[in-house]
Amino acid sequence: MLAALGIASLIGLLVWRGFVNRSNHSGNQVPAVALMLDWHKYALEAERYSEGYRPPVAARVYAYMGLAAWEAAQPVMGGGYQSLASRYPDMKLPKPEPDFRYHLPTVLNACYSNMLQKMFISAPRNIEEKRKELEQKWAEAALEELDSTAFTASVEFGGKMALAVFEWSATDTIGHQANLHLYDKNYELPIGVPFWQPCEDFPMPAMLPHWGKGRTFVVKTEDHLAAPLPPFSMEPASPYYVQALEAYTMNSPLSPENQWVAEFWSDDFSGLTYSSAGRWISITNQVVEQERPSVEKALETYLRVGLALSDAAVACWHSKYHYNLLRPETFIRQTIQPDWRPIVHTPSFPAYPSGHAMLSAAAAEVLTQLYGKKYELTDRSHEGRTEFKGMPRHFHSFYEMAFENASSRIPLGVHFRMDCEEGTRLGLNIGKEVAAIPIAKLEQ
Repeated sequence: MLAALGIASLIGLLVWRGFVNRSNHSGNQVPAVALMLDWHKYALEAERYSEGYRPPVAARVYAYMGLAAWEAAQPVMGGGYQSLASRYPDMKLPKPEPDFRYHLPTVLNACYSNMLQKMFISAPRNIEEKRKELEQKWAEAALEELDSTAFTASVEFGGKMALAVFEWSATDTIGHQANLHLYDKNYELPIGVPFWQPCEDFPMPAMLPHWGKGRTFVVKTEDHLAAPLPPFSMEPASPYYVQALEAYTMNSPLSPENQWVAEFWSDDFSGLTYSSAGRWISITNQVVEQERPSVEKALETYLRVGLALSDAAVACWHSKYHYNLLRPETFIRQTIQPDWRPIVHTPSFPAYPSGHAMLSAAAAEVLTQLYGKKYELTDRSHEGRTEFKGMPRHFHSFYEMAFENASSRIPLGVHFRMDCEEGTRLGLNIGKEVAAIPIAKLEQ
């Protein structure tokens, strides 16, 4: 049997057995956490190489992925934890067999594999093959510990849960398969000086202009509209001119430190990096690796981070297309230097508020509530990359990471400071709401 497993599966089996000896949850606790890490690392690779998984689309994947796993784990976690089914009455979930002891790692393995196969429908063949290999790795490890009846029942329940959550996800017509139609050629851009227009060097149509009408999981989008902008002016004393000049000055040229910060957090380059939403899944993975939390806390962590990222993306895009504010590039070329260019292409959607800022603040707030205000972490998300400055950076809190992520958009040349500050404010508020929903242990 061991000879047939191969190196990767053998390592998985050894890790599995080593963790079982430390578990207090019938062999389910730490192996399930290792499995969760594996699948979230796979998801980062899938969104990096699959076409169309920009930040809002990627954030949506992580939300449904976390929700499906949370619901799939309910029969094993027992009555001390709450299903979210009552929050979403039109989500029809399968019922577990009464008094049957499901094997949590096997349930999660089937759930993650089925969910990600459906969510990454544009994945290249090699990414799809990696999904199959990862599923097989954990299935073979489970078969060393389980009888066929328990294994089959656990696989079937995990697969049914993934299908049920995916079918519910498809009823959100704004978000469903949005990776296949990111750009809307029919969207009518408002005309006038303060309004966003595609940049001349990258004239793509508006990206996801209706995303703000999509499904949220916790917050009400209308409760998180960005604050009104100051009166628009190109005069040197106006906040627009002052903040455009700041971006221009920091960018021309970038200091070594600013270049490091800007490139360290830039993300969202298809085929090169994962999205800015995925970046916070990468950070979450590092926290889980560092903390080795219980399976319940790990499930809660991925659930809350995913929901926060997705809700923040919907609310952010609602505000972006509500205000339709131009990007610094347009302002700078009209008032300061006609041939100026940022160091990266300006994104094909409005500036205010910043998506990087909003998503990072929402995730940071959730992680802070779960792991504390003072948290030491060296972010190694891009360690070893040579295409840009991705050397690890050390942080003393999740807030510090979120604030640096937000401000990094200024030296990059794609945001005004007001975009970053308002995005951070809104993201923190959304994170607080997501962190407050009652899903952890109930009072006995």
